[in-house]
Amino acid sequence: MNERLSPPSRHSQNLVPSSHVLRHAVGPHRFTLQVRVRGQMDPACHMACLGLENAIHYAEAEFPAFAERNPWIGLDSAQRQIWILLDPEEESNK
Repeated sequence: MNERLSPPSRHSQNLVPSSHVLRHAVGPHRFTLQVRVRGQMDPACHMACLGLENAIHYAEAEFPAFAERNPWIGLDSAQRQIWILLDPEEESNK
């Protein structure tokens, strides 16, 4: 009953979840999509999607004049993340 437990190592307290753990949280075949508008601090959209094609179709449907807003698209297959960066909407498009 008087067992002595070793203190937790400092190394284990600073662990960041591996990409495997993050991939599991999103799903094995899903990506996290984040759409941002230049000049805004917070993302305009943050959601799960099935891949790059699905992300682009979503952005085209949800953001007016998508192609004219100079989209920059980034994909990190290891972390299963997709980013789309858009120019702000012009006054004439609102």
